[in-house]
Amino acid sequence: MNLQAIEAFVLSHQLGSISAAAKHMQKNRAQLSQWITNLEIDWNVELFTRDGHKPVLSEQGLKMLPLCEQLLASKSHLKKQVEQIANQTCFRINLGVSAFLQDELIAKIISKFNHRYPDVNLQIYQRRDEQLLNWQQQPQLDLAMCFYRDAYPSHYTVEDLGKMPVIAVCATNHPLAQQQKVTINQVMKHTWITLLTTANTKVWDLENIQKRIEVEHHSLAIDLCLQGVGIFVGQQIQLDSHIQSGELKIIDHHEAIANESLGLIYPKLPMPNSTVQALLDICKTEVVLS
Repeated sequence: MNLQAIEAFVLSHQLGSISAAAKHMQKNRAQLSQWITNLEIDWNVELFTRDGHKPVLSEQGLKMLPLCEQLLASKSHLKKQVEQIANQTCFRINLGVSAFLQDELIAKIISKFNHRYPDVNLQIYQRRDEQLLNWQQQPQLDLAMCFYRDAYPSHYTVEDLGKMPVIAVCATNHPLAQQQKVTINQVMKHTWITLLTTANTKVWDLENIQKRIEVEHHSLAIDLCLQGVGIFVGQQIQLDSHIQSGELKIIDHHEAIANESLGLIYPKLPMPNSTVQALLDICKTEVVLS
């Protein structure tokens, strides 16, 4: 089906002549006339009467006109959608996020991005940092926001967001809360509460921990720590209110406070498309660190 022929038929009626339609379409009149004739042959109908100089719709033409106009409107809509796809180039983004980060921060970033790009599908993977840095995993990530400590492939770009303080705490009724200048050996004898999806931090080596309780969510980990079950390492911003209220105490060890490097990591090639770049920019705006 020749869509240009259908457009010629509709325009000839709307503009009052085949010549006007030809001028509008930047074609010659003979070509448009032949197109319309071919339509009539293909459809076995008469679109225009041949009595006068101007094209007058026949009875069959009157019935065909709204169908053709609807088809052309669909064509126009399709063209706009194709242009949108070509310009956007991405309808799905695989975003990796360190599970060490607060859900509140991630939700704020996603909400802002979704407001600007409502048609983009997001798949968010909250994983350990070392898992996010394993770019051979499936599905492959378009962007990761995680703690990296230089442990990322050389063919990836890292944009440093700054340092995020993490602290090791225990409840005020925990044995370590009463001790000053505790040693590593003293620390390792106690239970640690860790997240299944968090990476090791600089605050001691988790491989040497003798006993641990692993949970999936920060809230449960903090609640267990508040109950005096064990030691927990988390973002300072998460734990400050409990420290100020006197429920938790920072363990008295020189490595109990550390600053982890948080960054945005993505492949150098191909370069981020406009949609991924927009997500990058939002992350950089919303994450404010030292």
